[in-house]
Amino acid sequence: MTQPAFANQGVAMCPPTTRLMITDPGRVELIAESLPPLGPTDVYAKAVVSGISHGTEMAWVRGSAAALHRSWLPEQRLFTEGPGRDYPVAPGYETIARVAGLGSAARDRIAEGDLIALDRPHATGHVVSVDTAEAGRLPTGIDAERAVFFVLTRVALGGVHDANIHIGDTVVILGLGTVGLIAGQLAHLAGARRVIGIDRYPLRLEAAESLGMTAMHTDTGADVAHLVRKLTGSAGADVAIEASGSYAGLHEAIRCVRTGATVVTVASYHGDQGGLRLGEEYHRNRITLASSMTVNGCPQRTHPAWDLPRLSATARHLFTEEHVRVDGLITHRIPFTDAQTAYDLIGQHPEKTIKVVLTYDN
Repeated sequence: MTQPAFANQGVAMCPPTTRLMITDPGRVELIAESLPPLGPTDVYAKAVVSGISHGTEMAWVRGSAAALHRSWLPEQRLFTEGPGRDYPVAPGYETIARVAGLGSAARDRIAEGDLIALDRPHATGHVVSVDTAEAGRLPTGIDAERAVFFVLTRVALGGVHDANIHIGDTVVILGLGTVGLIAGQLAHLAGARRVIGIDRYPLRLEAAESLGMTAMHTDTGADVAHLVRKLTGSAGADVAIEASGSYAGLHEAIRCVRTGATVVTVASYHGDQGGLRLGEEYHRNRITLASSMTVNGCPQRTHPAWDLPRLSATARHLFTEEHVRVDGLITHRIPFTDAQTAYDLIGQHPEKTIKVVLTYDN
């Protein structure tokens, strides 16, 4: 669905948008509506590209997201028995948009045509504050498709910080989607001597090898933890970053590390899964398990030295200085108007995908 052009004719205008909504498990719909009137300090931006979060968004599509089934109490920060939230859900948080309209007080801080990165759901248009737009303005030389990786680079960076990697460490990355592949690069930057990337899909293993990791296939029938020890000596890896979002993957990450090591999780875990047996290596080897959550009101472990704005700024710097490679990680570009196809592809053929993005005809 193509939106009519928005002419910047004053702060009273209500810009149009079409939102992507998950309305039921497996069902995606596009819903046209008007955004709030553009205020003096507001910016209207049209989406250029947005990235699908294969873990978080597919949990909503499958109906397995924890928030659908239990109540979240924000003050106590607890899930409890009771009804969860219901559909529809507006997914997405990796949007790159182009400024198309400005409130009167925003004109001296940002210009029409500027590209900005937004933590906003999939939609053709967005109204944000000029502060948000200015903070998200892309550095010179960074195009929209590269910038769509900013948010997940921040996620991976938070995980690497929580892993407390030392020079000379061996690091295991279990799950080589976008976050895992970026985390592997950052682990090398942090001083890791060897990064072992583990996955079951050949496409992702090939990407890991091209990025300097030692690739290890999980579907060969061999015991992954034993293979890791053949590379590291009998002790095992010094640290693992779990990015698969599966309990079985988390269990293997625990099995791959040495006594007293740390396993950091950067994925979201949903639904009832088997495969995690905490009475085994986790208990016997005194493993430290750390959840790396960079949003949802969670301060960084080193706060106030590091916070979300600093992580975001650092992620952008890593791109500007070309320390993070993402060339070839976008495997599919699918029009926003055909979003259902994108989610079906990720759900039915994950082995064919690394990063799927939605493109916009603006």
